[in-house]
Amino acid sequence: MTAHAGFPQEEFDRRLAKLRVCMDAAGLRGLLVAAPENVFYLTGLEHQGYFAYELLIVPLEGQPVLVTRAMERATVRDQVPWVRHVGYSDGIEPVPAPRDRSEDIVMTDMTEQGDAVGLRPWEMSYGVAVRGPVADAADVPVQSTLGALRDLGLDSGRVGIEQRSSFFPYAIAHGVISALGDVDWVEANDMVADCRLVQSALELRETRRAATLTDSMMLSAIAAAGPGVSEREVMAALYDSMFRRGGTYPGFIPLVRSTRTIEHEHGTWTDGVLKARDVLFVELAGCVRRYHAPAGRLVFIGRAPQRSYKMQKVCEEAMLGAAGAIGPGARAGDVYRVWQDTVDRAGLAGYSRHHCGYAVGIGFPPSWSGSGTPRGLRRGSDMELQSGMVFHLMSWLLRTGRGDSFLSDTVVVTDSGCEFLTNVDRSVTVR
Repeated sequence: MTAHAGFPQEEFDRRLAKLRVCMDAAGLRGLLVAAPENVFYLTGLEHQGYFAYELLIVPLEGQPVLVTRAMERATVRDQVPWVRHVGYSDGIEPVPAPRDRSEDIVMTDMTEQGDAVGLRPWEMSYGVAVRGPVADAADVPVQSTLGALRDLGLDSGRVGIEQRSSFFPYAIAHGVISALGDVDWVEANDMVADCRLVQSALELRETRRAATLTDSMMLSAIAAAGPGVSEREVMAALYDSMFRRGGTYPGFIPLVRSTRTIEHEHGTWTDGVLKARDVLFVELAGCVRRYHAPAGRLVFIGRAPQRSYKMQKVCEEAMLGAAGAIGPGARAGDVYRVWQDTVDRAGLAGYSRHHCGYAVGIGFPPSWSGSGTPRGLRRGSDMELQSGMVFHLMSWLLRTGRGDSFLSDTVVVTDSGCEFLTNVDRSVTVR
């Protein structure tokens, strides 16, 4: 059996078993999973309905339960039929079933042959206020979640919960927690995320495909840039490459910024037109089946300042030094220290960053690194690297006073060290 996400059912069985080992070690009888990346990892559910409340309930044994708006029934049925679905209808009862098919017509006419054409009320009506006052927005999903938990016997004992998830609204979380006084709620924000850190062979296959796409997108963006070219045209070129070469929408909009907005950390293109002596910042990620492979480059418009060539060598040396420190058993903090030491030796001891990379993989908007703060290659971090981990490795040297350079690539930890998955030329680029 093949799931919608392109993986065999056995892959999801393995992931679920891996999580349950962690749950059992923590003494949990169940786990409430809200982050869409984590839901996708465990089930393969890939859609954009997570803007509304959705929750995956994973018992220590037995069938997981997915709570969503009832209108998502067809998506859940087609993508994850092995998960029990509990739908809530936004406080409005669905349209009742017709007595006969001829009554099941809305905004429609009959053909001469007697066939109905047009719209019919169906599952999508479940989330729409078709009559009567709308109930409290949180009440119905709370009651649906409580019912699912009670059916699973999770109304007592130790139950884990992703308390920091941006996708677990306070009103609903509070309603669930306060109604189950016999439950010992345990913070389990990173439990699924930790399971996701090491990618399987099948996951790495998709990440490698995403990396190939990333290189094509970056080359298209660079080729489009030049004096008199708008940032919008650069974006159009990379998006064209993204979709024509088989990618899908990424979890994070590609970042295209020029001199005037380069310090807008998470801003992207404007209507600005590139001019001679501008610096163009491009950071993007190809995405294949929700797996991402980010990369970033600076492009100098018209000409590059002479000092940028020296700074590029420092930037690349620091990146390659950090890559050389990556391998099974290495500590994330040690990787960062190699990057910082290289920068310090170049006479930039006063310059530092909060990390030199972070873990990437499954991503849904608004992030290509998963919900919450990324797991980074940070100063002092004791995170132990393992074969199969994938990182967005970064080397930033911006506003140093001695020149600018920026390089970033996707790398994977291998049994013997580190492999670069994205490989666009890292030398100074002028357009």
